[in-house]
This record gives sequence, structure tokens and C-alpha cells, in this order.
Amino acid sequence: MLITALLTCTAFACCFYLLGIGSAFIHVRTRAKLQRATALPPITLLKPLKGLEEDLERCLLSFFAQQYPGPLEIVFATATRDDPALAVARELAARHPQVRARFVLTDAHWGLNPKVSNLQGALRAANTDLVLQTDANVWAPPSYVRDVVSELLRERGALLSSLVTGVGERSLGAAMENLQLTAYVAPAVCTALVIGGVPCVIGKSMLFRKSELRALGGLELVKDSLAEDYLIGQAYVAAGKKVILSATPIRNVNVDMPVERSLQRHARWLKMRAVIHPVSFVAEVPANPIALALMLWVASELDPSYGWSALAIASVKTVI
Repeated sequence: MLITALLTCTAFACCFYLLGIGSAFIHVRTRAKLQRATALPPITLLKPLKGLEEDLERCLLSFFAQQYPGPLEIVFATATRDDPALAVARELAARHPQVRARFVLTDAHWGLNPKVSNLQGALRAANTDLVLQTDANVWAPPSYVRDVVSELLRERGALLSSLVTGVGERSLGAAMENLQLTAYVAPAVCTALVIGGVPCVIGKSMLFRKSELRALGGLELVKDSLAEDYLIGQAYVAAGKKVILSATPIRNVNVDMPVERSLQRHARWLKMRAVIHPVSFVAEVPANPIALALMLWVASELDPSYGWSALAIASVKTVI
């Protein structure tokens, strides 16, 4: 009975995983047909900083190197004057005087969510209505800002976020993190959109207009909450505004993350998902084909045939 149940769950998980791959393929292929615009409005890039993220200089440099056919400025925000990330950002700004860069000190006690408090200070300092918030530990290709702004305008969207992939791993913990982002999170949000019509907002990169966010209640809506990206997306959807999941990826850089830190992050995300969407959280339990295949192998008293099946499933998932 146990083996039959595990076989059923493993088959379900494999189908669910293939559905994610198919949804990602459909979404990326559809969005890839969109053309870039040649004339674009002024934009402010918001960069909340806190501590020395892995490969921080390279990540920040990628935003100074954007090929954007319009006025562009970068606002760096920190909660303390001695934040070490600030020195990195100032040095890059000095090396790239052609890009207007400004630095603001934010109120760390504005809200209970420190990231939102930092973002609020950056948002207040933005000189343009159109803003793009990106985390400090993401790297963007030179055409990224141009591509996502073109997509937002062409699709008449109000809020746009991007697929996230993990890159740069040199440690086991970083590899686990990057695999989670690339092989699970990205296909999952594509499945939610393609199959369920539900756009998921990922806070690694969010493009929006200050005026529209202010009309919805501003960052005050989420200043005391975790999962602020999800809640912001819900506010836009509830207001009947168009939310876009761009197929233009942003790269989250994880290099030498320890396994312990990766597990701590996933434990925190699991708790948030359990509160935000209990149904999908429960559905995730039988949706991991590798874990289920290993459980099946153990339940079969280490039968070699089930062992080879578990290895095959793990290999296929890792390669894909």
C-alpha cells in the first residue's frame, strides 16, 4: 500500500514538473516575440543596499552599464552612513560619471520590514514617475532596463516583475539556492500564469509608476509585512490593474552561500508560503519527484530497480 501511494505521488510529481517546464517554454517563447521600443521615458533605478552582498561590485556595475535610450538615474539607499555597500556604490559612481547617481539615507524605523523602509527612502528621492526597483544581489544584462520598460509600455501594464534565475555558484549551498530559483521558482510562476492565469510578483525586480503605487496606498500598505512583493501584486490585481511577468530574466547571484544559510532562507519562505497560500503549500509536499523517488526506494527495502529509478529522476531533473 505504501509503495503504491509513493508510486502515485512520484508520477504526479513528475507530471507536475513537466508541466512547469512546458509552461516556462510557452511563456518565454511568447514574450520573446515582443519588440524593443526606440524612444523611452526617463526612469529611476532604485537600489536599496544593506551589507556586502556576494559579487556586489559586479552586480551594481551591470546597472551602470545599461544601454537605455532615455534619461536614467540610480538612487542608492542605505539605513546607515557606514554601510560597507555604500563605499562600493560610490566608487562605481565615480568611475561612471555619465550615469547620474544619488545617495540617500533612509529611516530604518519607518516600518517593521527593513527592506521596505529602505525602499521607501529611495522611492521618495526618485525624480521620475517610472521606477525600477532591483535587489543589490542581482545582475542584469545591458539591455535589461530597455527590454522591461518596452514590455511594460507595449502591454499597457501597471506593474512588471521578471523571472529570476540563479547564477555564480561555487559552493553546495549556493548551488542549492540557484537550482531552487532556476528549476523550481521560475517554472512554478510560469505555471501559475499559463495554467491558472495568476501573475506572480517577484520582488527581485519590480517596475512600476510612483503615481499608481501612491494611488493604491503606497508602500505604507506593506511596511509592516513580509512577502511585500506578493502583497503589492495583490493590491494591483484587486484594483484591476495589469500585472506582467516578463520573460526577460534577472540573475540572482549566489557564489559561496553556506548550506546552513540556504536552509534557513528556505525555512523562512516555507513559513511565508504556508500563511500566504495554504493550498499551494500543501500541494508542494507531494510535488518533489526526487524526494518521493528516494522515499520509494527506502520503502522498497532498497530494491535496486527503485534505486535506479530514483537516480534517473534526480539526473533528469538536474540536467533540465
